[in-house]
Amino acid sequence: MIQTQAQANAYWADKEVKKWVVEFTAGPHHWRRTARSLVSARSTARAQAAGIQHQIVVMNNTWVRRASATTVRLATAQDLGCVYVCEKGGAA
Repeated sequence: MIQTQAQANAYWADKEVKKWVVEFTAGPHHWRRTARSLVSARSTARAQAAGIQHQIVVMNNTWVRRASATTVRLATAQDLGCVYVCEKGGAA
């Protein structure tokens, strides 16, 4: 079973610190750069700042500062690496 974004939003609603996916996009369509960070933060603003920090320090992607688009969303189970296992056992 795949977790939808609405289900992820409901899951994280009462948590103080949440897991966020921060995605950066820059450049023209035919030569687009993309980067993604998975961070923990209390708000979207802090998640964005943590994503930029992660990309610059760890991934050496300094271009994220001038990214044309940045999206921040709550992480789904799939983003966290979870896989569905059927009730009888084994991967679905």
